[in-house]
Amino acid sequence: MPAKNANIDYCGIRNLLCLLAGQGFTEAELKKIAARIAQATGATIIFC
Repeated sequence: MPAKNANIDYCGIRNLLCLLAGQGFTEAELKKIAARIAQATGATIIFC
């Protein structure tokens, strides 16, 4: 997957993960999930 598309997809996934934060998932769980997805998709964008 080209890096640009991977970054766009990852941004959308991060938005969905943020919605899960309001459903009882902890911040630590969501950060782990986001890191795994970024690695698997080859996303190069960094969120703090």
